[in-house]
Amino acid sequence: MTLVELAHELSLSIATISRALNRPDDVAPATRERVLAAVHRNGNYQPGRPRSLRAQQTRTIGVVISDIRNYFFATFVKSIEDRARANGYTILICNADEDKDKEEAALRMLLDRKVAGVINCSTGGNLEMLELVRKSGAILVDFDRESGLDHTDTVTINNQKGAELAVEHLTALGHTRIATIAGPQHLSNGVARLVGLQQALAKRSITIPAAYVQIGNFQSESGYACAQRLLNLKHPPTAIFTANMEMAAGLVTLVREREIKVPHQLSIVSLDDSFWARYIDPPLTVIAQPVEAMGSFAINLMLKRLRGNRGVQHKMFAPTLIVRRSTAPPGDSRRTF
Repeated sequence: MTLVELAHELSLSIATISRALNRPDDVAPATRERVLAAVHRNGNYQPGRPRSLRAQQTRTIGVVISDIRNYFFATFVKSIEDRARANGYTILICNADEDKDKEEAALRMLLDRKVAGVINCSTGGNLEMLELVRKSGAILVDFDRESGLDHTDTVTINNQKGAELAVEHLTALGHTRIATIAGPQHLSNGVARLVGLQQALAKRSITIPAAYVQIGNFQSESGYACAQRLLNLKHPPTAIFTANMEMAAGLVTLVREREIKVPHQLSIVSLDDSFWARYIDPPLTVIAQPVEAMGSFAINLMLKRLRGNRGVQHKMFAPTLIVRRSTAPPGDSRRTF
């Protein structure tokens, strides 16, 4: 869309639209909002001669993370910031708090700021908004989760393999009553971790009852609630696999409240690692993600795209089992909590 066409669509003068885009304080807020909404809707504009919005973009990379309290994302941000700064870019961090509306607001703000690129940890509900970001000329990279937007670079771990490693470890110890506090099933990693668990159990001819699958939201409060339902069962599991460390924190909180002995009464494995997981008693067995390597890859991929390197890459990192002291052979199978 040209500047003339934009003015015709909005019934505004070219001068007014130019001021709204370049000197926003010189126009009324309502007018500016109308102009920005039209730019977002149409993806880009060309003032006078062919010139995309990319020419106006700042040397800023937006990062939308799902939960700023999560150690995984804090480590990720730290891993990319120095690399971005060394290449002349600043990082603008937004917290979506696992909420699609907050993610949408963050993406709109990044559009208004004319960021050069966005590394996004999707909440799974803003494909249209992500498409507008891409149409604006900004580079998109999905991190940790796949948004579902076609032809988008992604950086993840092999989530199914992570769950399989947990099952391999627990079944080698003799566990057959294995439950899970799974992640949200509208997110790619939540789905993959549950599928990986189910397939690994089926491969070993182990049936997982429906009650042994509790769906959380990747935050600690849901981990606590899911743990309550699992440990209140007439025949509770002897082992629980949590799909992320935040939900593991909720499980550990309940276990301590009920004075359940880990691992003698209950074994715990969590996907992901955190600094506190190795210091609690007992330290948690985890399926660790190479988050610093993932972050380095994501920011280097973003910088390559910003330099004009084209193509689409789907990078999948391998998870690693770290055995600590929260897992052991099953104890008395007749116990209740």
